[in-house]
Amino acid sequence: MSDESHAPATSNSSALELTHEHIQGLLRNAERLSFGIRPANFVLINRARLLAAKAISEKDALLIDRWVADAGGGVQPLRRAHPETRAVRKHAERTKRRDTMVWGVPAQALTRGSQASA
Repeated sequence: MSDESHAPATSNSSALELTHEHIQGLLRNAERLSFGIRPANFVLINRARLLAAKAISEKDALLIDRWVADAGGGVQPLRRAHPETRAVRKHAERTKRRDTMVWGVPAQALTRGSQASA
């Protein structure tokens, strides 16, 4: 037997196709943001944080974006529920940070047995 047969399988995005159940499980178990502005019965999930934590490729990230859109949600910049102070806002203007992008997902879409529309 060669060493290659005992080597752990590497993650290959083409070999692992994200299914409805897999995406729903990832989003259901993701840390939710409690401080952003969102419509009633929606949850916010930090997109970049989840993608980095699960080492999700850009191609698979687009599949998740599509799933969220089909479920009635979308990708949006995070808007805080409480306005930032002037000092924080001025600092943000100086640093020119990119907006934190989040998924706004209907809570109903994350319950077991629900299906995103195809």
